[in-house]
Amino acid sequence: MGISLEFHNALIKSIVDISKRRGINIFRIIKLVISETNWTLSPGERGFGDKPISKYVQKHIDGEYSYPLVSQHPGTRREVHLNLYRDCLIRIHEYLNGDWEVSWFDFLTYLLFIQSNCHHKGGINSHKLCRNSDSFLDFFYKSKSGFDPWYFTADFGNNVILETKKAELRGDWWVKTFELELNSFLMFDSLAPTRGLKGRNTTGWIVIGMNGIGSDFLPHGSVINQLRMYYGLPTLSGEYGLGVMAAGSNVLYDLDKDDTLLLDEDDKDKGLNDGVDKNTGINDDKCVYFNMGVCFGIGIVCIFRVLKSM
Repeated sequence: MGISLEFHNALIKSIVDISKRRGINIFRIIKLVISETNWTLSPGERGFGDKPISKYVQKHIDGEYSYPLVSQHPGTRREVHLNLYRDCLIRIHEYLNGDWEVSWFDFLTYLLFIQSNCHHKGGINSHKLCRNSDSFLDFFYKSKSGFDPWYFTADFGNNVILETKKAELRGDWWVKTFELELNSFLMFDSLAPTRGLKGRNTTGWIVIGMNGIGSDFLPHGSVINQLRMYYGLPTLSGEYGLGVMAAGSNVLYDLDKDDTLLLDEDDKDKGLNDGVDKNTGINDDKCVYFNMGVCFGIGIVCIFRVLKSM
């Protein structure tokens, strides 16, 4: 069945529901769900990426053992993240009454597409439309506002949403746009557009951020190759920028170690996420610079000793 209007609506509403229930920023929820799906698909030999997710969710609901929805690390933060991920899948399942044939591959690809379109309000690296549920729903679910993603390009008027007198569902437009742009999107033609918003041919774009800070979450190369093979696209070869970003991503996204760019202004004022490890009280960045300085100093001393003995 693939991606449908009904699935789009269920996904958007489920993300909002989990965000409200857990008190977690919507954009963080999206990144976490992408991360967990990446983790599930990373051991490619398991070979269930093209299977419907609903099958695994239903087994869990029926009380049966259902990998990968059962934690292998009880009592850890890893289990907390997996439980949140599972709650999101169950919520989608409930909205669709268990009737959805979306595969793990389709699910991950559509999540990446949604993530890439979370930057339309604010600056090029912004995700302000995720700041609250009303803003997010107005953009992805139901609205009467117009939307022209090509405003800054020469192709003005190409595939836009016109303003309406009454609020209308947006899912049909988003699903059709996803289908139109799928190949170009998975080839990451709009990976951090170098010419600003003009330098892209997809509705959304992938944010790399500064030194990895504030980046979108991208799957690892092995998972990207699975997605491309699934959709009949060329696998990774010499795509340097994509490789650097994917390799620089943690295998799993950690809600508790996110960067300050993903925090609301109120959170920043409270001094959250200052780079200090909550468990050890050590600033990881300062440790790195300290170690680099020590190594550099030792090297200089050794060179002078060698020169002096000659």
